Amino acid sequence: MALINLKTNLAKKIQYDRKDLSIERVNSAESNYDKFKPDDGQFIQKDIGERYRNTNADGGLFRGGIALQAERTLEDGRRVGKFLGTSKGKIFTLKQFYLQSQNASKNTRIYNPLSLLASLPNNISQQRHVNTGNGSLGGFLGGLIGFPSKGKSGKGAVTLFSKDRKGTLQVSYDGASINTQGQLGKLNANGDKLPKDFIKFRIRDAVNGKWIIFPALISGITDNSSAETTPIQYIGRPDKVYVYGGTDRSIGFSMKVVALNEGDITTIWEKMNYLKGLVHPQFKEFKNDTGESVGLGTRPVAPIVYLTIGDMFVNTPGFFKSVNITVPDNTNWETKDGLQFPHVCDVSLDFQYIGKETPTMLSKNYEGKVGEKVITDREARATATEEAKKAAEKKQAEISNDLTAGEVNLDITGNTSTQSNLGLNVIPTELG
Repeated sequence: MALINLKTNLAKKIQYDRKDLSIERVNSAESNYDKFKPDDGQFIQKDIGERYRNTNADGGLFRGGIALQAERTLEDGRRVGKFLGTSKGKIFTLKQFYLQSQNASKNTRIYNPLSLLASLPNNISQQRHVNTGNGSLGGFLGGLIGFPSKGKSGKGAVTLFSKDRKGTLQVSYDGASINTQGQLGKLNANGDKLPKDFIKFRIRDAVNGKWIIFPALISGITDNSSAETTPIQYIGRPDKVYVYGGTDRSIGFSMKVVALNEGDITTIWEKMNYLKGLVHPQFKEFKNDTGESVGLGTRPVAPIVYLTIGDMFVNTPGFFKSVNITVPDNTNWETKDGLQFPHVCDVSLDFQYIGKETPTMLSKNYEGKVGEKVITDREARATATEEAKKAAEKKQAEISNDLTAGEVNLDITGNTSTQSNLGLNVIPTELG
């Protein structure tokens, strides 16, 4: 309301121009909308006041109603489709193809351009790559719509434990197909190679010449080395003197052994039986000095084994100080009579390391390329030391030859003069 002139008669009725403010607000909003043009560049445009359909006919199953969800999905599809048709959209698609091609998994390196549109409906998520499955044309086409054909497993450490794996991981005691070193890298008697994500793991019973091989999940590997010293304390000295006595090394690790079916129970627990026996002696024939047999089963033999874990330890000699088996509380048991054993067990092993050579500060503690480099460096160091020793001996011999080649002359007065081949004249003192 405007201010009224003080000279105006306040009692006089004042007339005002009445206008429809709602119409003015609409006209003002439309003029501002046309002025600033906020929809420029927008793929989907709506007029002011235009609303989406809404219905609760589905009883609230979909938020806002199924009609709203359907309309919004179609609208988003048109918007995304128009964007992908622009230059920016094409560059975006090319970037996705490149980024997806850098994926570590080979069967997920193809970008699926339909994944963006397929993920628009509510509560639906489509993977962004084409899963080629087994690599066939059917697997590729099926991956475009999210249903790749599944190939048989057996190519990796994880899939080898699935139900549809081909072949078997279990190897019987002594190994029916691994009686020679050349066959240790084979998966089964058919000669199938081990997957690349497997490491070597086997135990060789040196006394009986048998192999114990578990397809297991190894964890908690510890390699402990310690020095044995004897302290001596002299009277009047607060500190101690230590006398080095020797060294000791032990290796500990745990493994989880799994029987996937009834047929694996016998194979696994037979090997567990012989694994437990590796802490006991074996009694063999005893012979006297003349070679005559004194008696069978009378001479105890220590259970020496050769342990292989990857390339850290390859046929490393030693013996097991302890073999502990733990059955988890939540594991399944086979219920068939005579095969009532758990399908899963945890095994903890404590291995006493003997090694292949006398331990020194420069010894080879691990195998593989690491061990090869240690040996190479050690040989190079020994060669350099030998060459330095020969050079020192040669120098010493030259000095001795120089002294021996010197000439000593005596005159009648008893004076002597010595002249060496170095060109120096030495006049000694007069003899008494």
